[in-house]
Amino acid sequence: MHLLDPNIVRVPEEGSAGPCLLGARCRGCGNVVFPRMPVCPACLRDDAMEEVEIGRSAVLYSHTIARFAPAGFKAPYFQGFVDLPEGPRIFTLIGSGCRVEPGVLHDGMAMRLVVEPLADTPENGSVLTYKYVPDAGAEGQVSHA
Repeated sequence: MHLLDPNIVRVPEEGSAGPCLLGARCRGCGNVVFPRMPVCPACLRDDAMEEVEIGRSAVLYSHTIARFAPAGFKAPYFQGFVDLPEGPRIFTLIGSGCRVEPGVLHDGMAMRLVVEPLADTPENGSVLTYKYVPDAGAEGQVSHA
């Protein structure tokens, strides 16, 4: 049995646009956040946040190789921050399809959302989460001016 938090990630039916994160957009000021929250952190409006699907793609803002791991994880593994086109910058683990060695990732590269086990260990193997991997089909880089 695999567990996935339905309040964070949506995995649509096969043949659709693929997994997405569940964020919220303020109907007042347009600010987008992840994860969802009831009050807009930008304009402080209450009851103005509506659910939106976000994060199918991203741009790698920064990354590092974690060489030590907490219980339930195996080192080394990549972790990083990605910028979503909808606005937020979020923390993420990098998917297992990405070799963990220097030079594999570079800041500014296109990324895509995947859903996979939190970690390849008995403690976390059945817990699914979102991660990002390099998007070989995407064009170019985005500047972080």
